[in-house]
Amino acid sequence: MEGATVARRYTTELVSLYNQALDAVEQRDKFDLGAAPVLTGYVPVKVPTGRIFMFGNATDHPLLGDTLISTSDLVWLDHDVKIARTVSRFYRIEAKADFPKGSLVAAGYLLGRVLGDEELQCMLRENADRFRKLMN
Repeated sequence: MEGATVARRYTTELVSLYNQALDAVEQRDKFDLGAAPVLTGYVPVKVPTGRIFMFGNATDHPLLGDTLISTSDLVWLDHDVKIARTVSRFYRIEAKADFPKGSLVAAGYLLGRVLGDEELQCMLRENADRFRKLMN
């Protein structure tokens, strides 16, 4: 029974974090986005668990510095304003990597399928709707 309790708590915490990130997107004008780390050569991917991440080269990441990373769960991305929001932070995005949609990429222990822009936006909207409903 202890495993089920841990799984429920993790799910509850993830739902809360995801919704906090969605709130931050709605209030992004209150954040100093100029201080956000930069992600270049990035690619949005879906991993086998269904979660969506970005792989890319981070610059000025507050915990990791300058290195290749896989982000926390991607919540929102706007190519026009060149900003993305993950569960944990905003990123300024530059220079998307040129990987064909559907190809597989690996970063560390994660292997993901590259998402096309339309598919990604659809999935992000569906996730936002799902997590908002779970919060109520």
